[in-house]
Order: sequence, then structure tokens, then C-alpha cells
Amino acid sequence: NMQAIFDFGETRHIQLEVFSIKKDEFTIASASYELKKENSEEIEANGSCNIYNHLIDTVIAPQEKGEYRLIITYKIADEVLIESVKVWVM
Repeated sequence: NMQAIFDFGETRHIQLEVFSIKKDEFTIASASYELKKENSEEIEANGSCNIYNHLIDTVIAPQEKGEYRLIITYKIADEVLIESVKVWVM
């Protein structure tokens, strides 16, 4: 489980590096994110991610203290993959 701890008021990068366990070549075609408060379906922030080769870069600025879930959705060839990062804001 991926996780990040923020101090209230911070704006920070969350980066996800993608690897092929088979050592195959691949290209990340697109990536997007949604930031939600834990146990809520309301989206606080969303948008496109920057892609640098096999690195997905997202900048978030949670607006409240508490627990969040950052959902990163990305596409490689004909697959759609989803990663979740737990974010605590102190």
C-alpha cells in the first residue's frame, strides 16, 4: 500500500514509477487522477498527470486535514490500470 503524509497547506508531487515484471518495453499512453476524502465519493480535485517515460507525476494540494485517497488511472496498450495512494493531512 502506497501512502504519503502531508502537513496542512502543502502542495506536493506524488510520483508513481511503472515497471514491467517481464522486462517488456511499454509506453504509458495517458494518466489521470482523482483526489477524494476517505469514505466519500465527492471528488475534491482531478486532472491529467504528467508522464515522463515510465514515471507518472501528479501534483496535489489537499484542502482539509484528515485522510484522503488519491486514485491514479493510467493506460498502457489495451490495459487500464489503477493505483491507490492513501494520503494523510496533518
